[in-house]
Amino acid sequence: MNRAQKILLIVFAILLVTASSYLALTMFPAPKQPVVEASAAAEIAPDLLLGMDKMVVASGPDALQRVKQSHVGNVEQVKDVAIVHYMKEGGMLTLWTTLYQNETIARTENEKMAIGMQNWGGSWASDLKAQTIAEKQVYQTSSDNLSHYFWVDCDWIFYIVPHNFTQEETAELICAIRS
Repeated sequence: MNRAQKILLIVFAILLVTASSYLALTMFPAPKQPVVEASAAAEIAPDLLLGMDKMVVASGPDALQRVKQSHVGNVEQVKDVAIVHYMKEGGMLTLWTTLYQNETIARTENEKMAIGMQNWGGSWASDLKAQTIAEKQVYQTSSDNLSHYFWVDCDWIFYIVPHNFTQEETAELICAIRS
């Protein structure tokens, strides 16, 4: 094989590899990475809450689906939602943040939740009470020996379930969320 034939063979091999690579990339493109949009509901949760780091469990449509699965009544007019955990030694806080179109809708949905708990009965109804905590009008109820708290702040509803927190710590948590 002379020199010209060797060069021609190398050029042909390079063209063959280039054409094969091009065809492979066009016929089998790499999967596109999902676009993760920033969730206002996840962003409104404090990054640090009483020394505990924020861990977003779910936000957006995934969080909304989880919320709907855990409710008996309708979950309506939600603009955005997130489920967030905060951990400390021996304790955990679950926070749901829900954004509505405006404060009127948020207040209406908050009252519907309280009425729904009264209608559901059991400890949800018997333990339900409205009170002022950290200068906020907060509903408190209980289920499975755990207190649940929820309140409206502008166009948001915040709902927390503190595990192994004192009343004073719970008041501090409520005060620190969207203050």
